[in-house]
Amino acid sequence: MASTLKLDIVTQEKRLLTAEAKQITAETAIGEITILPGHVPLVTRLTEGLLRFLSPSGEEEIVAIFGGFLELNGEGECSVLADSAVRADDIDIAKVAEAKKDAEAALQDKTREQEFVLAEAALRRTALELKAADRKTRHSQS
Repeated sequence: MASTLKLDIVTQEKRLLTAEAKQITAETAIGEITILPGHVPLVTRLTEGLLRFLSPSGEEEIVAIFGGFLELNGEGECSVLADSAVRADDIDIAKVAEAKKDAEAALQDKTREQEFVLAEAALRRTALELKAADRKTRHSQS
């Protein structure tokens, strides 16, 4: 049995990353799961949330996932097909904070329903990105 998993995260736009992992934790439609080497094969739907994995050196990596699917095969290969995803290391906190401010302002003006729905989605996205960046920052400082 291998001591690591192979993690592959793909979005509609690009292959976000391919990495070796000692463990993978993801938020699924039925709750949070942690996958270790030797885990039984599975397919599950992912919800908006953080996907965390430990590199072979023990460093925690974080990816904000905006829905999708996770598949683990019998050989320890874990494929994530994400609707959208961003690595915590790639998040521009100032840009996301500005987008959050814009989304909150748009939510205050409820006269246009379509803009309200788009602003609400943008606010959820920015909140998750800020959560990923914050968690990565806190973990790096410990």
